[in-house]
Amino acid sequence: MTTADRTNSETNSGSSEKQQNFDFDGYWKNLVDRFFYPLLKRAVPELYEKVDKEKKYRLLDKEFRDILKTPDSRTRKRPRFADFVIEVSLIDGDDALLLFHVEAYQGYGGGNITERMNHYRSHIHAHYRKEPVALAIIAGSRRKKERFYSHYHYGTEIIYRYNNLVLAELDDDELRASDNPIDLALFAAKCAFKAKRELQKYKYLRSLIELLAERGWSKRDKNDLLFFLEWIMDLRDEELEKKYTEYRDQLSKEGKIVYIRPGEREEIEEIKQSSREEVAKKLVKRGDYSAEEIADIADVPLERVLAFMN
Repeated sequence: MTTADRTNSETNSGSSEKQQNFDFDGYWKNLVDRFFYPLLKRAVPELYEKVDKEKKYRLLDKEFRDILKTPDSRTRKRPRFADFVIEVSLIDGDDALLLFHVEAYQGYGGGNITERMNHYRSHIHAHYRKEPVALAIIAGSRRKKERFYSHYHYGTEIIYRYNNLVLAELDDDELRASDNPIDLALFAAKCAFKAKRELQKYKYLRSLIELLAERGWSKRDKNDLLFFLEWIMDLRDEELEKKYTEYRDQLSKEGKIVYIRPGEREEIEEIKQSSREEVAKKLVKRGDYSAEEIADIADVPLERVLAFMN
């Protein structure tokens, strides 16, 4: 093994070790929560057309853990995955429950996803007396026979089919050209799983933020997507990270993207839980952003931001 090969091997090994320690649940869950309706449009268009998008959906996290009657640490094992139930209102006045299962990591065991989906379905039905609309988001590729649950037992047969969104089967060109923000995140996840070396990660990340800069989405959407893009690509090489940072900062100065410094993101998210106007006031006080950017980031009317500046 050459020195270069050894270095690459150690880099990839270190990357795998660090990736296993990431909060895959949290990042994917945040993405789904932030862009829920765009994801629904991509993954379950039939339901998307029936949903009353004027009403806020509800994450039933605590209820779901109680339904499973299982400590959180025992239901979250490698490969990392995120399971949660979302309640949405339909145009006809009824409510639908969505069970999400996100297989967010490729390359580790993880048991039988179809059994887990059926297990969760049975608990949800027993508790709510409703059948959930289930979706499995698969970051890696799986065989066709692993897309539904089936069981035969002495003349009794169970077949449970649910929605599958398999990243490996999505068309790259369609994702790149899409105006749906969730598609850029899904494309980034595809790139992350294809990238084996740091140079590939760097090239992918640059092309991803270039696509982000071209879109006419709100600065708030762009900032949240940028956060996910940087996390999922996980660039580690110091020189390449420096080059990427310089390029990203230049795009930020040009107003094509909005970059919020690490640490400030967490602070903003924490304040958001209590008051969006508090976020706006804090950003005004910092003096780093324009009124329009603050309105987008904090999700408050522009006139309110201007009032805080006076």
